[in-house]
Amino acid sequence: MAKKVFASVIIPVFNQLAFTKQCLESLISDSDRSPYEIIVIDNASTDGTREYLEQKAKELEHTDDNLIAIFNKKNLGVAPAWNQGLKASTGKIIAILNNDIVLTYGWFRALVWAMESHQLALISPFAEGGELNYDLKERALEFTKKNLGALWEGYDFSCVVMPRTTYEKIGLFDEGYLVGGYEDTDYCHRLKKARMKFGICGAAFIHHYGSQTLGEFKKRGDKHAKHNLDYFISKWKENPSKGVGSWRSKIKRSWRKFKLRWDYM
Repeated sequence: MAKKVFASVIIPVFNQLAFTKQCLESLISDSDRSPYEIIVIDNASTDGTREYLEQKAKELEHTDDNLIAIFNKKNLGVAPAWNQGLKASTGKIIAILNNDIVLTYGWFRALVWAMESHQLALISPFAEGGELNYDLKERALEFTKKNLGALWEGYDFSCVVMPRTTYEKIGLFDEGYLVGGYEDTDYCHRLKKARMKFGICGAAFIHHYGSQTLGEFKKRGDKHAKHNLDYFISKWKENPSKGVGSWRSKIKRSWRKFKLRWDYM
């Protein structure tokens, strides 16, 4: 008998097994949710990730959740992996996660609520970065209580949630971006072109260690960043990083941090 699916959760992975385990455990342990269809795309890991995913899939066979593991013979990069997950998904709601995040109680329910309340096509939670050297549960409760209705401009593809209708209208990610970088910027640019709104909300709080997989590529001397920026500029005739280092953008970021620290956090 087929399991009922409300949400499809897509997670691409490349090694970093310890992070993958922590991510999946935090995902599954949240009791305030509907069943998940968890689609993990393994981009040719060599650290025991495959064996772990096969075992986890067996463990979930007699639960309401379902884990589908897709094993690539070589690392295809971020955009192709996301697309593999999207094509395999069947849920009404789609979530795309990094494997180096830790989720908190009620994160998914809160994001869906905020997404519907603000009428958004795509939404992200607020993510604390760096080392997890604080009480995550306590911090999440405190933060979301103070920021329940808050919505900020931007996006964070370490964790995004969208209705299936967004994917049906916008389509797949552009695979012209190599390894990882700017494919998320490209997607949100397409949302803007379609007059579809997105944002980061204060109703959900997660932890994001930060760029663990891409960091491994950089250590190996991967040179994809320039190609991806050039590709974006060639495609859209504009530079997405223009003004990022300007004094106006620095003041804006500093003011946002100040408000988060004193008004909200």
